[in-house]
Amino acid sequence: MTLNTLLNGNRLPLSGQYTLDLLQPSDMPAICTMLADEQVHRHLFFAPAPEQVFYDYFNPQFDAMSRAIAQGTPAKGPLMLALRDGQGKFAGMAALVPVEGEAGVYDIGYQLPVASWGQGLATAACRVLTQIAFDQLGAERVRADTYDSNQGSKRVLEKCGYGRTHKIYGHFEQGQIDQCWFAMTAAQYQRSARVAGDEMARRTPAAA
Repeated sequence: MTLNTLLNGNRLPLSGQYTLDLLQPSDMPAICTMLADEQVHRHLFFAPAPEQVFYDYFNPQFDAMSRAIAQGTPAKGPLMLALRDGQGKFAGMAALVPVEGEAGVYDIGYQLPVASWGQGLATAACRVLTQIAFDQLGAERVRADTYDSNQGSKRVLEKCGYGRTHKIYGHFEQGQIDQCWFAMTAAQYQRSARVAGDEMARRTPAAA
């Protein structure tokens, strides 16, 4: 199973030479470097910031993920993944985080350094996490938010089957940028999977 592969500390093929595995505390320097890049943080409300801010956020998340895995309850903790190139070098991150107080609801997100853009990696990682959320963690709903000005992120979510739910005007940057929300329900995911399966069956020649 996809999730078990990751939880056992193994890498999962993603796209081409790229793989996914669990994000590690040792990835923090690369994360900080990525978030310090203006081309990256112009799409993020939480960056730029002093590196300690990121360590203070991620370290409890690492602890929570480790506890959930050790207790055999991964659905109750964040699932944070690293994208890596063929040499094992950090190439981005993606995560599923349970929404506090809303059982079965997860937030999905991803950030990639500029060198990883334009290769379909965010879309591939988002699809893997979406599959894990619904097929293996029993999610009822997965949601994501992005700057309305971030056309690339919105395209990723739409390609992965997420629909726009609402917009909050002036939510970011002192009222200058709108927040756009996307979501997918378990019923929508299951219907999409059925449609894809039916389409594949139509394209596959019948055995003689």
